[in-house]
Amino acid sequence: MRNKVFIQKPTNWRGIAIKLMAILALIAVTNFGFFDRIKLLYASDRWFTLIFFLGMWGVSVAALIIASFQPKKIVRMAWAGLLSVSAGIAFMYTSISGSDLSVFDALSLWTAKHEAHRAFEFYRDGLIWSGFVVVGSFIIIASPPIPNHRWVRLGLKWLSWTPAVPVLLIAAIILLKEGGGSQAMPSQFQPLAVGIVTAIKTAGQKQYLRKKVAMQPDQPRPVKHIVMLIDESVRPDYFNWQPGNPYTPQLAANKRRIVNFGPTASGGNCSSYSNAILRLGGTRDDISSSVRSNPTIWQYAKKAGFRTVYIDGQSGLNKDPGMLQNFMTVNETKHIDHIVRFSGVANSKLDFEVLKVIEKELRSDKPVFIYANKNGAHFPYDEGYPESQVIFGPTVTQTGSDRIETKVNSYFNVIHWAVDKFFARFFEQLNLRDTAVIYTSDHGQALFNGQLTHCSVSDPDPREGLVPLFAMTENATLKARFEQGAKANRNIASHFSIRPTVLELMGYNKTTVEQLYGPSMFTAGIKKPQFTSGDVFGVFRKEVRWTAIDLSKNYIEFDAPPQPLPGPMVAAGK
Repeated sequence: MRNKVFIQKPTNWRGIAIKLMAILALIAVTNFGFFDRIKLLYASDRWFTLIFFLGMWGVSVAALIIASFQPKKIVRMAWAGLLSVSAGIAFMYTSISGSDLSVFDALSLWTAKHEAHRAFEFYRDGLIWSGFVVVGSFIIIASPPIPNHRWVRLGLKWLSWTPAVPVLLIAAIILLKEGGGSQAMPSQFQPLAVGIVTAIKTAGQKQYLRKKVAMQPDQPRPVKHIVMLIDESVRPDYFNWQPGNPYTPQLAANKRRIVNFGPTASGGNCSSYSNAILRLGGTRDDISSSVRSNPTIWQYAKKAGFRTVYIDGQSGLNKDPGMLQNFMTVNETKHIDHIVRFSGVANSKLDFEVLKVIEKELRSDKPVFIYANKNGAHFPYDEGYPESQVIFGPTVTQTGSDRIETKVNSYFNVIHWAVDKFFARFFEQLNLRDTAVIYTSDHGQALFNGQLTHCSVSDPDPREGLVPLFAMTENATLKARFEQGAKANRNIASHFSIRPTVLELMGYNKTTVEQLYGPSMFTAGIKKPQFTSGDVFGVFRKEVRWTAIDLSKNYIEFDAPPQPLPGPMVAAGK
């Protein structure tokens, strides 16, 4: 019997180098948010999370390379198919929504699968580009060359299971974080992990269909137009209502035009959950099923005869007007007449662009309902105001130090600009004689070192759910009703009173609305205000996490407020 002779072919190192560069280029083209995520984790001193995030990326890149150089063609092609489809799904969803695919998005898409043909038609261009991503990824991953060295080939063969590791790790993170934790993870693996978790949760999860509006608007409307103005990361205890104060002088100057409900409990301590509760109709007594099945605010507005407008003031760097966030789905947008986003606008200018759109829409002779997300005090705070508006210092950016003192200074500066200056122009530009505006923030902020400012899942700081609540109108009768409601809701106000208020303003019957959604801003709310943290959809937990908040308590993080800096900077900020 002849001995089998193994003849080792020379390795095509040039070809391998070209393939490695193609893989790196593929990663760069098909992944978004990597550097933004690093910047955010670094700025918030989340060192353990940052190290783990970079480690996950290291494991994922290594796994992708191992998959691309598998000696067996069938194995290499199998991984190429899976990873390419995953990258294509991630690319398509990100191009449509502007955010990573989450389990909640996947569940929403599954529930609305009967609308798939409409979604494909509407987002045809995104599908075409994602197709190019799938084909290009497959060619790069599946094509030769591969190493010819015997031991290298044997080692790669032994490691053929490695690409499953990042998928399982990301899936485990999603489960531990109750749906979160997969932001900016490699697109070649993240959708596969989301798919696994979604399949697990769908198997035992009750599916909800969004209801239609059952009642008729049969009451006279007190005003023609309604605006829900949702700020970002704003705390009410950083407002100063004394005339001529250096912190929020314009709020103080316009105090009589604002019905201030005082410190208020948000729906959730994270932007996506709070906005979902406000738009989708989550109720205090049964939040998980109600937020998944109640009619959206847009459905009510359309039934009442309003033109519906959504303004995304946090979209300055995105160019696709179809991008969605905060659990908004394609199915939800069917009831929105006009979606407004902004391309290439500096963070410090976004809120004033929002104001321009509101002013333009309120000129309409027809009733208009506007839901607007401001950029507000979005972290990092120093990016939310111009350099000329450094009223308090030193700031985080000036020192490179994220201490409580510098954080407070930066936060005061962004409040001074994005809230106080905004409302100065708001009252100059808007005619509220036939308009009601309800203003709040999605969540608050905890300005301490070494902890999250918001979005904590377990045992969150009460400051994370501490928000303002204003009502503004020049309709004297309606304003008087709001003023009575503000007195009745002192220290017990909540986000959950906003929807019944808006529906009553739309002309729906007060008694019926309160039976469905609880008390409005016109009547006393629930005596023990609380906010949610983590999953409110009932996907990962049957019991929703509630955190009580004492709205009469002083939550300020400092003994004495900072004083304005001397010189021209202060003059510029006045």
